[in-house]
Amino acid sequence: MKMSWIRKIVINGKHIKSADEFHDEIEGFTSIDGYGRNLDALYDELTSSDDLIILENTEDFKKNLGEYADKVIETLKDAMENNENLTVELR
Repeated sequence: MKMSWIRKIVINGKHIKSADEFHDEIEGFTSIDGYGRNLDALYDELTSSDDLIILENTEDFKKNLGEYADKVIETLKDAMENNENLTVELR
């Protein structure tokens, strides 16, 4: 039987005040050497992962990051649609 390890990644949107802070948080979980710190790099990472990503305080995240938060959420959802092993929860 093949064992698959799923990482549970919890990001608290209440504490993230900028795109740089968001990518600082993500960079700690990435397996890509030289993570590009942009949404294309995030998408690439997520479409090859078996992760559960929980974005807590999504409304605060949107308030703090504005339009960039919408792009992040769209990227998370697109990656989940293209990777059956990825789960994204917005709370």
